[in-house]
Amino acid sequence: MSLKIIRHIFLFVIVPTIIISSNVFGQKVKHWVFFKDKGVDISLTGEVQKNSIEYLSAISQIDNRALTRRAKTLPPNQLIDECDLPVYDPYIRTIELSGGILAVKSKWFNAATFYLTSSVKSEIEKLPFVKNVRRVVAFKEKNPIKQIIKNQTEYFEIQSLDYGYSFTQLDLLNIPALHTLGITGKKIRVGLLDSGFRWRAHEALQTRKVIAEHDFIFNDGNTANEDNDSRIQDAHGTLTFSILGGYKQGKLIGGAFDSEFLLGKTEYIPSETIQEEDNWAAGLEWMEGLGVDVISSSVGYDIFDDGGGYFWANGDFNGRTSIVAQAAVRAARLGVLVCTSMGNEGNGNGIEGTLLTPADADSIISVGGVAFDKYRIPHLWVSSSTGPTNDGRVKPDVVALSEGVYNAVTPGPATYGSSSGNSVSTPLVAGAASLILSCRPELTPIQLRDILRSTAKHVDSINYFNFPNNFLGWGLIDAFRAATSIGPVFGNEPSVNVISGRTNISVKVASLHGINPDSVLLRYSINNEEEKILKMQFDSSIIYPTSGKYDVEIPDGQIGASIGFYITAIDSAANFYQSPPPATTQKWWIYYGIPGLQPQPANTDKILLEQNFPNPFYSYNAVSNNLMPGSLTVIPFQLLKKEKVIIKIYNMLGEEILEIANGIFDSGRNFAIWNASGFPTGVYFYRLTTASTSIAKKMVYLR
Repeated sequence: MSLKIIRHIFLFVIVPTIIISSNVFGQKVKHWVFFKDKGVDISLTGEVQKNSIEYLSAISQIDNRALTRRAKTLPPNQLIDECDLPVYDPYIRTIELSGGILAVKSKWFNAATFYLTSSVKSEIEKLPFVKNVRRVVAFKEKNPIKQIIKNQTEYFEIQSLDYGYSFTQLDLLNIPALHTLGITGKKIRVGLLDSGFRWRAHEALQTRKVIAEHDFIFNDGNTANEDNDSRIQDAHGTLTFSILGGYKQGKLIGGAFDSEFLLGKTEYIPSETIQEEDNWAAGLEWMEGLGVDVISSSVGYDIFDDGGGYFWANGDFNGRTSIVAQAAVRAARLGVLVCTSMGNEGNGNGIEGTLLTPADADSIISVGGVAFDKYRIPHLWVSSSTGPTNDGRVKPDVVALSEGVYNAVTPGPATYGSSSGNSVSTPLVAGAASLILSCRPELTPIQLRDILRSTAKHVDSINYFNFPNNFLGWGLIDAFRAATSIGPVFGNEPSVNVISGRTNISVKVASLHGINPDSVLLRYSINNEEEKILKMQFDSSIIYPTSGKYDVEIPDGQIGASIGFYITAIDSAANFYQSPPPATTQKWWIYYGIPGLQPQPANTDKILLEQNFPNPFYSYNAVSNNLMPGSLTVIPFQLLKKEKVIIKIYNMLGEEILEIANGIFDSGRNFAIWNASGFPTGVYFYRLTTASTSIAKKMVYLR
């Protein structure tokens, strides 16, 4: 199916939306209104006095994760600046009273966008607090070509995961090797700015960890299609999300499927594919405040219908002119890695760029595309936009596959297809970047960009033998080589197993330079006592001879005892690293005799009765899966001081059946163990009583 036909289909299905939009807004056109200050009493000096009313107001709207991330790139006393202060509401109300219809507010730009008639615009420009008014720029992007694949072919290669058709796009970037190492994107927040996301209705997305979503078009929390949307409004965002974060074994696996996700519906589709820059900037601002680490955006902007917009001939693609480029640069300054599409405007001559904005921004990753030739060798994709920027910087930064990329397709729940365009290469690169950041969270956006560039593979070298260049940038990314080039990297989490009552810990670690096997050490302490060290034993290799799985057994301990630990390693180039990463300033925690990692023990100012573990627990006749010896369960509790404790077990009728503890216990964390052998299976309650407290919880005993 040709691109022209698809664009006609897109136009056909959204005619009702055009009519609705016209009825709502009439002849009003969206404009930016920039303000001179943020209130007459607030001086815009670039700094905000710590603990001032303005500072406290600003910091209350920013997630602690965002502040931690900002600390990677900013001095400790400059984490908050004037751009974090809210837009002055009386200015907004004045413009609304003048006839403007508010769209979005931007504290970063000290501005807001409004739908204005020409006469209202003229009046607003005269207001003393208005700096200037200008048209919001939008762009009609070329849409990706889709082809539904009805039959899943047999998977031909054994991997740690069954990728189905998505294997090719990930393998080209060497992403499966990171997955095999246990690097899957955990604890990284990834934001997507797109047209909408029908993620709850698709099997490859409905299990993903979406922590927040917002519709910047209708200003609500639903990013899927709504009544006034085109039928295909949420199609584009759904496919980009699935390429980055989808997970359905045997069908589709995204690059960073274990990450946390923020979804912003910013791109409206009333005719073909129109993207408006104010929604994009507002979405980026919102995500930054919620602690996003990586942004993936497959949209771009240049010329609007009426001939306005951004033009190469005017020097607009310099990374400083467009609102979206300015927003992307600020996000990078605040520690956010922004990955954005170069666009699908075709190959230029390497002297005059065809790229869209914000791909022209500095300090971000701009993504171009490659396709396979008949010999399955990657070459420059024919429609990929190229550089340079107006100020002579090389673009793109890197490339990924842009043709035949497998993805989820609306409506779901099990619909899939393949797409082409730099819309699909961008989430591939963002997924790879998220994986590297999940094992090296201390990296700044510039450091991560430079690592991806320096380890990229030179492709299409017959036509482009000098790298970097304005067609393929630094080359095709190699995610595994990039991650391991800077020293040891660990899987996102160690594994904790209990075999015959013995606690074993294993971890996967790799380095391009080779791991020193004698350097892999587990450092641990039981109940916060003196730290001890155990040498981990090499088990099996992954990719490199001494890289791979290392194991150790914790010496005999009391069942349920809390153990905090971290693992260190050194490679042959003398690079040192540890798990969990030093930037987290935390340890891994386990309870002896219980499989799996556990939350960090709580610091508390009150007596705590914790949930028993395992729960449910099983009789001798059941398969215990090495969780605990049959019929045993551990009941942890925490005391503030040394005192007498009584713990009793009750049945469902509230009848006392057994007292399992009655004595003096020390302050801190303690344990009681119940052997339920001889008791019927079912639901029970346990109650802790001290001189001042009585607490009860429920547990389940199964056969």
